[in-house]
Parts: sequence; C-alpha cells; structure tokens
Amino acid sequence: MKNIKDFNLSEIIEQELKTEDDIKEWLSLNLEAYLEDGNLNAFVRSLEYVVRAKDNISNLSKKTGISRSNLYAIFKGEVTPQFDTVLKVLKELGYTLKVA
Repeated sequence: MKNIKDFNLSEIIEQELKTEDDIKEWLSLNLEAYLEDGNLNAFVRSLEYVVRAKDNISNLSKKTGISRSNLYAIFKGEVTPQFDTVLKVLKELGYTLKVA
C-alpha cells in the first residue's frame, strides 16, 4: 500500500480504504512515515481520509466535541492539533495508538 503522498482523496477512499484491515495498514504506514520524516500534516491528512472513508467530518465533530471548523483547519494543515486531539479522533474512529 502506498502512503498519503501518492494518491488523491477519492482514489484512496475508493481503492485503498475498503476494509478495516486496509484502514489499519494505511494508518500504520502513515504513522511510520511521520516518525521517519516528522511531517505531522501528512499523518493528520491520512486521518482525514479515514474519517471520510468511515463517516464524515460533521459526524466526527458531533461525536468528539471538536468543532467542524477546527477539524477542517486541522485537516488542511492550517492548525497543528494537540496530541490529545489526534488521540480523540483515533478513538472515535475505533482505533488505539500502540507502541511496539
């Protein structure tokens, strides 16, 4: 599976993020890429793609209590999210962060 730099949004959702295993692999690869290159925006963008594959930003906003405008700003790279915000999004999507 390729990382976030290699696709556009619709291609990723339609072709790469079909199953839970696809999504977990996608997130793992993009987290690894972040740890290597420090590009938090790319990792956060990968989270956006998962949100769009599983649900939508409006529903995520309601479920997390994070404003829609703040989520959009985070996903566009206009705002750097705090660690607890990333964890909240991951948790709402049904994932946890593990150290291996």
